[in-house]
Amino acid sequence: MQEMDLTAELETVKPELVDVLCQESDVVLWQITGYLNQEEQARVNRVAEKRSRLSLILDIIAQKDCRARSCIIQTLCMACQFLPMQLETRLMSAAGEGSSFDDTTDPLQEFSRRRPAGDSLFDDPTTIKRPRTDLPEIYKSSLMSMLLQRHEEMNTGILKPTSLDHIPINLMSKNMWKERMDRTRRNLRDLQSCKSEMARCVKVLELLEPSNTSESRVIVLLGKAGTGKTMLMQHITYQWAKGALPDLSLIYLFEFRQLNLIKKKLTLRQLLFNFFHKPEEDEDLVFEFICTNPQRLCIIFDGYDEFAGKIDLVGTHTYNMEKPVSVIELFSALYTGKLLNGCTLLVTCRPKDVLDLPLHAVDQVGEVLGFDHRQVEEFTRNFFNDCSYKEQALRHLMEDPNILNMCYVPALCFVCCMCLDHSLSQGCGKSQLPNTMTQVYIKMLLAFLSKKQAISGPKCSKTLLQKYRQEINELSELAMRGLDQSNIVFYANDVSNSVIKFFSENAFLSVFEVKNEDRVKNVGCAFIHLTMQEFFAALHLITSDSINETELRKSFNLKSKWISKNDRKTVFTDMFHIFVSGLSSKECTSLLSTLARHNESWVEKRQRVILHMLTKLGTSNLSGPKIIELCHCAHETQDPQLAELIGAHQKYEFRNFRLTPVDMNALVYILKHSRRDVCLDIAGCSIEVEGLDVLPRCSAIQGLVFRSRKYNNVFAEALAAVLPKIEFLQIFEFVGGNINDTGVASLARALQDCPHLKEINFNDNSLTDQGIAEVTNVFHKVTSLRKVNLNNNIASLDGVFTLINTMCLCNSIEEIHIDGNRKAEVYFSNRAGHLMKSAVNSSSASCNIKNRKIRISSWRMTPRDMENLCKILGRCPGLSEVDLSSNELNDEECKTLVEMLPELQISKQIILNNNQLSSTGSCYLSHALVNCSNVTEVWLQSENIVIRFLEQLVVEPDVCISDSTDPVNKHVQEPTLFFTKKLRLINCQIQVTQLNELFETVKQCFHLEELDLSQNALGDRGLKIVAQVLPELQDVVHINLSGNSVTIAGVLYLADSFKKCKHIREVNIRSGGEKSLTIAFNTSKRRNVDTGKQQENGLGCTKVFRLKETDIKQDDMDKLCKRLVYYDGLSELDFSDSTLSDESVGRLLNCLSRLSSLNLLNISNCGISPEGALLLLKSIICWNRVTAIELRPRGKAFIKFVKMEAAHTTCKFNEYTLDKKMIEKLSWILKQSLCLTYLDLSSNFLKDEGVACFLQFLPGLRVMNEISLNDNQLSQVGVLHLVETMTTCSRMSEVDVCLGSNERCLIRFIWEEEKAETLRLESERTAEPQGKSRSPSRRRASHISYHASQSVSLKECSFTLRNLELLASKLQKCLNLTQLELSYSTIPSGGLQALEKTLAGLKSLKKLILRDNGITAVEIRSLIKELDIAREVLNVRIEEPWVHGEDAVMLVSECISTNAALTEIRAEKHTIYISLGNHSLSSGNSSGNSHFTPISDKEELPDEVTIKYPVESISFIRCGLVDQHIYLLKPLVEQCCELQELDLSNNSIESRGARILIELLPSLEKLRRLSLESMRAGATELVQLARSLSKLQNIESLSFAHNKMEDEATAALANILPLMPKLKQINFSCCSSLTPVGGLKLIQGLSSCTSLEDINLDSIPLNSQGIGHLAKGLSAMSLARRLILNNISTSVEDTVQLLDSLKSCTILEEISLSNNRIGDIGVLKLVEHIPNWQKLKKINLSQNSIGKTGGECLAKTLTACKFIEEISLGNNNFGDEATAMWADVLSKMSQLRVLSLQSNKISSEGCIRLAEALRLCPHLEEVSLSENELGSQGALKLSQALSLMRSLKRLDLKLINIDNKDSVHLAAGLGHCLTIEEVNLSWNGIGDEVAEKLAEVLPRMKNLKKLDLECNKITEMGTTKLAEVLKNCSAIKVIRLWKNQMSNEMAKAFQNKDPRLNFSSVIL
Repeated sequence: MQEMDLTAELETVKPELVDVLCQESDVVLWQITGYLNQEEQARVNRVAEKRSRLSLILDIIAQKDCRARSCIIQTLCMACQFLPMQLETRLMSAAGEGSSFDDTTDPLQEFSRRRPAGDSLFDDPTTIKRPRTDLPEIYKSSLMSMLLQRHEEMNTGILKPTSLDHIPINLMSKNMWKERMDRTRRNLRDLQSCKSEMARCVKVLELLEPSNTSESRVIVLLGKAGTGKTMLMQHITYQWAKGALPDLSLIYLFEFRQLNLIKKKLTLRQLLFNFFHKPEEDEDLVFEFICTNPQRLCIIFDGYDEFAGKIDLVGTHTYNMEKPVSVIELFSALYTGKLLNGCTLLVTCRPKDVLDLPLHAVDQVGEVLGFDHRQVEEFTRNFFNDCSYKEQALRHLMEDPNILNMCYVPALCFVCCMCLDHSLSQGCGKSQLPNTMTQVYIKMLLAFLSKKQAISGPKCSKTLLQKYRQEINELSELAMRGLDQSNIVFYANDVSNSVIKFFSENAFLSVFEVKNEDRVKNVGCAFIHLTMQEFFAALHLITSDSINETELRKSFNLKSKWISKNDRKTVFTDMFHIFVSGLSSKECTSLLSTLARHNESWVEKRQRVILHMLTKLGTSNLSGPKIIELCHCAHETQDPQLAELIGAHQKYEFRNFRLTPVDMNALVYILKHSRRDVCLDIAGCSIEVEGLDVLPRCSAIQGLVFRSRKYNNVFAEALAAVLPKIEFLQIFEFVGGNINDTGVASLARALQDCPHLKEINFNDNSLTDQGIAEVTNVFHKVTSLRKVNLNNNIASLDGVFTLINTMCLCNSIEEIHIDGNRKAEVYFSNRAGHLMKSAVNSSSASCNIKNRKIRISSWRMTPRDMENLCKILGRCPGLSEVDLSSNELNDEECKTLVEMLPELQISKQIILNNNQLSSTGSCYLSHALVNCSNVTEVWLQSENIVIRFLEQLVVEPDVCISDSTDPVNKHVQEPTLFFTKKLRLINCQIQVTQLNELFETVKQCFHLEELDLSQNALGDRGLKIVAQVLPELQDVVHINLSGNSVTIAGVLYLADSFKKCKHIREVNIRSGGEKSLTIAFNTSKRRNVDTGKQQENGLGCTKVFRLKETDIKQDDMDKLCKRLVYYDGLSELDFSDSTLSDESVGRLLNCLSRLSSLNLLNISNCGISPEGALLLLKSIICWNRVTAIELRPRGKAFIKFVKMEAAHTTCKFNEYTLDKKMIEKLSWILKQSLCLTYLDLSSNFLKDEGVACFLQFLPGLRVMNEISLNDNQLSQVGVLHLVETMTTCSRMSEVDVCLGSNERCLIRFIWEEEKAETLRLESERTAEPQGKSRSPSRRRASHISYHASQSVSLKECSFTLRNLELLASKLQKCLNLTQLELSYSTIPSGGLQALEKTLAGLKSLKKLILRDNGITAVEIRSLIKELDIAREVLNVRIEEPWVHGEDAVMLVSECISTNAALTEIRAEKHTIYISLGNHSLSSGNSSGNSHFTPISDKEELPDEVTIKYPVESISFIRCGLVDQHIYLLKPLVEQCCELQELDLSNNSIESRGARILIELLPSLEKLRRLSLESMRAGATELVQLARSLSKLQNIESLSFAHNKMEDEATAALANILPLMPKLKQINFSCCSSLTPVGGLKLIQGLSSCTSLEDINLDSIPLNSQGIGHLAKGLSAMSLARRLILNNISTSVEDTVQLLDSLKSCTILEEISLSNNRIGDIGVLKLVEHIPNWQKLKKINLSQNSIGKTGGECLAKTLTACKFIEEISLGNNNFGDEATAMWADVLSKMSQLRVLSLQSNKISSEGCIRLAEALRLCPHLEEVSLSENELGSQGALKLSQALSLMRSLKRLDLKLINIDNKDSVHLAAGLGHCLTIEEVNLSWNGIGDEVAEKLAEVLPRMKNLKKLDLECNKITEMGTTKLAEVLKNCSAIKVIRLWKNQMSNEMAKAFQNKDPRLNFSSVIL
């Protein structure tokens, strides 16, 4: 019963009881919650509002058991002071008074156990109702008293009183801060707060107003150094102590600078009580109050940027209150709510270190903004309140902009006031403060010192510094040590007492009590501000002897200020680098010298180190904050040169950080020294008005850009006041701002006073129509405008019309682009923008206005809007284009536009893309061609619509002649205005029913030349209507009806029109008309009224009918052919890609004979069967009009006809599977042909049997040139058949077979006419008189047989021994065989022996080639021995990989000793070249070879017999010879008594080998030619080798090129050169280690060799003296024919002297003077001699800096050289004018073979002229135009020229700046160059389209060996095309594809498939 009474009573009195408890203190609530368990307390703590919390507590109490409720109610009644007696009585009665105190099982014993003994509130019931103050209240009072006392101690006089209540704090939302933090972490390393629409300014105490949440609240307060964050925190504690912030029970303030001293772990209790304020008694009770009421607690952590550690979130999972942890862990736990969840945490920090704080725990962010202009004035008045000079001080601060900018930082404002106070107190009438912060701090230091000593005067500074130098240096060292150790607070024992006393008295140090981690109180000190510590640290850095220059550079690092989030936190300074920079100025040198005890030069050296580092930073690419910091540093130095260097940037970008007035002042200082125009791009940066005021001080500002929503109307108004003062402003952008019409009006009025303004940008603001109108007022007042951007505003269509109407009034507007509200841009011309008052008055002013454009899109227009727009457009002069795309225009709006077209004066086009026209509306647009005479074209395609207008009239006079012949009657009528019109209605869904109406309009449209109705729904019925109308369309030239669902029936309807319409020139149909159907006509009948009757009937031009990709049935072909007969003049019939059955082919053949004008029948890819192909071939092979036949089932297939009888016919019958019966039929058909020049039966799967069958018919075939049997799966048996046929067919001249992967089989013939010519020449030669001497060549010709010479080439045949025996027997019958090649065939053992006797017996054999056949040296020796038979001449070439080094030497020796007929042998790389012949013929020795006897293997000679060999030439070139090989070679050479030539070039012959040569050479008395190039012999051996040549009197040619010739060896050679009277040729090119001294000696020796004909001195070092001797020597060498003098001269004077000596060289044939810096001066000297060089063939003047003048002179002069063959002029500076001169003279050089003009700065214009000239040079073999600007037109002209260059072999077009489109023409042109061997198209823009074109023409380029496509844009698709055709191009050795757009994997796959596709940087 009692339990029910208490519950009911509580529910009744609950509202009244809650009201009472709200008036009680927090202690009562704390006592009640002590009875709740942890879970219940947590529920209570989650409720923030006090009344709700009390209500919840009462609900919880009501749910407890009776005993507990009674106890709690009794406690409540005794604790409450304001509880009414009546309410107390009711509660006590219901609870049962006193029932709970005697119960030993009281459940609240748990609470008692948590309290210390004697602390229970219920121990003494007599005191329950007595008012008392509990311990938490006592602790709170004690804490308040301590804070008030501390405030009084700290406010003792240094800082004069000032109000902190109104310090502005910019409060931002949490989301805004997170967004800015993310952006900061991505882009910047410095965060500055900014004002925006989401931020608001609050007072200091408003930060700590009660929160609506029970969770912990984290507030972060940001502020730059000196803005007063620490003072604000002390002010908050002071205000709380005075009774403010009543919702906070306790407040704690910790400074991180002091927490840095605590290294020991501690608990939260220890942190709060031991290091701030300790309770006087019962610490546990107070701490329990704190833990149970965290929402009443505020903890302030000041200066996180000064903290040595970083916040740690890794270990903040759970915390035990009693467990000691580090300070950083305690802070982290409080920050994240792991400790004291519900408390308020206030953290101050500098912006750059806020990156360390996690975002998720932050509730609010504020920023201390510092002072504004008003607050500076207020602070100054308060500071000088009691001074008589207050107004003077205030006026000085306010009028000096540099000082005022510094005063916006409170700390600096205090410093400035202190300095000013000192100056004015000394009686100075006018005090001048320094301009830099460093100077201000120096002056402050001197002010404090002088104030202490009470002295003043100009010399007092030095005196004071000398007096207190030791103290200053000691303090500076302390400051530097603190920065190095990240320490701000120092213990007193770290500093001497005198220094502490001195500087604390002078307000530099503050002394205070600190507690260490052991709770021991100590005296500590710190600088009054961190900037003060940084200043003294900078002094130490500059003046200390202990810091050398290396440490100085290391200590000063500007970039260390910007740290990343993950960097270790070591430096917390902001101003250190600023002070160091300031101390580097010249003004500080004397002061620093005094402090450093060194002279000024020592200080200046250290200052230069800092300036050098700043200079280096000034040249690097820095971010916005770094640039500002660098500007501060440069401003502090006051160094103009440094400022100029930093100000050299053209644009400065600043993003998302605050730009204070101090920052702007430093920036303007830099810009004032800039020598170029600069642009400031400021985005998201907060700028005070004071910061804007400094901008006009800088005249270099050319552009201003502002981008941020924070820039509103107020900012715009402030900016408008500044803009007219910026003298040379050209670009102004206000992008993404928050301005409306009011703000833009202010800016627009200001911009009218900016006369140089070129660009305005108001993108992304809130401008309406009124705002747009305000901006347009600027247009005619600022005549320099070029562009205005109004994108992304909120104007309506009326605003758009306002803009367009402005265009009518302002003639400088050239273009307007409007795209809804997204885009609105206005472009201006160079014309002066004046206002045209009316259309009439402006006619003269606007007559020259042209090409104006208007683009309007994304607006919904009504017909009324369209009418208004057209009226405005009608008033707008000079319009060329109007774009109305994407405006949702329907049929009505377009109809309105068409009706008003005559009123518009538009010169180009109207665009109506992406609107909403129906098919009816589309057809209606055709009326524009009729309604408006200026409309030339209406083009509709899907959503694209264009109406084009006449740009320029074509005037044609109409001459009228009367019947009378009187000239008077002949008169000229009025000129006719002629122009053509086009109508294109593509994909407009036009139906058949709409055609009649459409054609009625078309018939009214005169001069309509093109009609396009493609992609509609006309069908066969529509095509029938079109065919009926065709005769009435007199002027139409082209009709397109593609994509109209036309079938073959529709095609036949069209063909019916051939009878009536004779002017159809071309019909193109694809897929029966479904894909493509176009009709082309002859030129308009109206324009050809005077042409003859033949042209009028359509017979004067070629006509084409193409029906592609169509399945043509037999009946359809029959019907079509009957209609084609009426197609008069049909010259081309194309059925490619169609399906033709044999029956269709038959019907076609019946028609062909009636088409007498047909030139081409194209049946490519028609799938014609073999029977059909044979039928076709049989029917036409005998026609005398057939000139070419090419048949295949898939691929290219055609028949070409000529009008008259064809002289020759080519036939290709490929890719059919032919059996024996078909082969016989094919052969019989071919036999009927009169004459075939070429027959191709490749890829027909003939195999051996088929080839044998065909060869039986070969003698009866009349083939003139060649038969190709490639890719027919031949084996060795088939090859034998081919060789055997040579004996039966006398006309066969060559069999060329390759059985490799690219199978090849060619049979070549000699025609009867050629045989007859051969017999005639032979008869003339044999009829020569006997006594007449004949040359060896003529004597050899006398042995030519009357039969054709024959050649056999067998490659990769891999014959067996039996095959070789059969081959030998068949070759034995080839009596006219002159050449045999057997290559890449593995000859089995004994195989070569099977051929030896046959080869020896072939007297006609002149050339034998054996390449890579796996034969041994023994077999080669046996072969050479067998060939020792009397014959005229036989050249043998044997190539094997083992022929190298010693093997090569031994093989040469054995060959020489084996065959006495051997006259010449040469080993080069892995190849042996042997020449066998009759010595009596070759050497003129009448004795023959009787004394030369070969030695057999078994024969032995006596020792005294010396064997002599008749060989005349021995060469070992690149054979890998070393010294020991020379030793083996020596005996052989000594036995060659007739040796005339020895060549050992490019081997590894070193000193030992050279010594052997020294012994050997003197014995070679008949030696004429000696080549020892690229040896490795030492200097001594080369000297001896040179001397050994003195006995060689017959030497005619000597080469020591590419040797390491030192001066001594060169001198030795020079000495023996005069001893060689027969010397004609000498080569000393590229000799290394040669100095000009050695070069001079060589020239002196050469000067005496007047009989020299060939001189090569390439790259010989010569000085002026050497050049002089060379010139003197050349003047005496009248026999010189070849001069190579590249890279020998270094001056123009020497070159001129050298060229002057060439006048005596009248028979010169080749001269090369590249890389000699000839220049135009040298060319003018050279051209004096060129006319005398009548035999000149080659000239090389590349790399000589020849310009326009020299190039033109050369072009004119070289025309006199009739035999000129090669001209190399690359890498000069001709330009277009000189190139044009060359183009004019090239046609006169009839023998020219090589032309090189690469890298001559030739543009497209010059290349066009040159390409046109190349068409007249048919004999050119090599052309290089690389590294010039060929361009589009140049490529086209060159492609046209290529088709006429029939001899071209090499073409170099590297890096000629052509794209894919241009290159297609070149690729097509290359297809006509059948002789081309090498093409270089690398480093261009070639893509897949060109690769596909090249793949198409490559098979025609039979001689092509190399194609270079390096570094282009070819992908896998293009490479695939090239790879597919490469298998048919056996001559190609490599296609280079390195650096194209292909993956490495794909490149490897292609190269593995065909190694000739090269994807590496080098050719392997």
